[in-house]
Amino acid sequence: MKASGSWKRAALTAAALFLVLAGPYPRSIPLVGNARASSADSLVLQTPNASARSVYDSFTRRFVVWVTWNDFPDSCGAFINRPDTTGWVGSVPPSAMSAPLVRGPYKGDTDRTLVFTVRTGGTVGTDQVVISCDVRREENITTRITLPATYAPNTWVNLALRDQVTNTPVDYGLQVRFGPGLAETGRSFTVGLEDFEGFHVWRGTRADGSDLEVIGELSKEEAFKGRATGGSFPDSVYFYDLVPTLRSNQPWFSPFGAIDCLGNRIDFPLESDQLFWWDCHAVNGFTYYYMVTTFDRDYTPSSGQQGLNKFDNCFIQQGEPIDCVDALREVKVEVAPQNDLYDVYAVPNPYRSGTSRLTATNYHNYPDDFIRFVNVPTDCTLKVYTVAGDLVWEYAHNAGSGNIEWDTRNDAGQDVASGVYVFRIEASNGDFVYGRLTIIR
Repeated sequence: MKASGSWKRAALTAAALFLVLAGPYPRSIPLVGNARASSADSLVLQTPNASARSVYDSFTRRFVVWVTWNDFPDSCGAFINRPDTTGWVGSVPPSAMSAPLVRGPYKGDTDRTLVFTVRTGGTVGTDQVVISCDVRREENITTRITLPATYAPNTWVNLALRDQVTNTPVDYGLQVRFGPGLAETGRSFTVGLEDFEGFHVWRGTRADGSDLEVIGELSKEEAFKGRATGGSFPDSVYFYDLVPTLRSNQPWFSPFGAIDCLGNRIDFPLESDQLFWWDCHAVNGFTYYYMVTTFDRDYTPSSGQQGLNKFDNCFIQQGEPIDCVDALREVKVEVAPQNDLYDVYAVPNPYRSGTSRLTATNYHNYPDDFIRFVNVPTDCTLKVYTVAGDLVWEYAHNAGSGNIEWDTRNDAGQDVASGVYVFRIEASNGDFVYGRLTIIR
């Protein structure tokens, strides 16, 4: 997974937590609704029920937008492949072999391959047949299925796997059955078990979703692998440490130091089935649109390998409106009005025209070219003057927001010149304060 931003750089140097992505991944497989268009028999991706809300920290003057969504119950969105019997056919015609089949609501959260091998061969329904089942790359999880001579062919048998290291049962929710016929010693078949890989958290500023970018990726597959090759320690911490702690209504303390704008403590109680992400880069005065999708990379049971391209339950292409617009969650980021005039400030200050943070990293203007006066009262008047005392712009504010926006034009609609300006905020009770701002053209 790729990442960018100061938080990720800190994470890499300190083995820290999560991945914040710079942009969307390529999706080479288009989707129709919630299913792959390429196959009717494949994994069906679901749409999480997400919500988002902003929280303002008056001390740091920063917003955090919390995005939460409900995780899916076990087996939701899972897929069980039909048995691959390439290694099952023996010295007799295939029609004489016992035909295996597996069913059930797969309860695992990662892709797996089960390998069934005949240890004691015979004719199913006539002889006692013993078949082992092992989980590829998890050799400690195994079981033996004993089919007695009295076994009625095609009777479903619960697959009772067990972790041999911890001596605990492992329930994948599966059943297996064997048809009448021969099961030769040493013959084997495999079954692929799939679940969607994880979640993408998207953010944009357009109501049609045409500018959405990934700001967070959570991979259950990489979390499971952890520090092993192809795994992700940050994802493991998220799924196996952070989320369970917050679901127990306890704060989580980062052993890796401060994380983004949250510090080293996250105290955000979650419901028993909730997941979350955060956005520390939402700017006061803007409206954002958030969305959570599930994604996958496909899985080849025979090799145990995933594909290279990620695809989501909603097809997203930069510059194009999305079909799943109903999944967008609108969050208006703004401060509430307050009455302490000494807390009023202008941002950006200085203001530089002709560029923004989107076109030049050394500039911090907002992309809409406005100056915002923040923490203003509900009823007040804002006046902007030149240092010579000439009135440039005046605005009477009586809205329920703590922001006033100015497009840096005078009352005649003309762009004001470069220079230092003085602004005056006057409350309805007659109190007032002055401030200074700079405009650079």
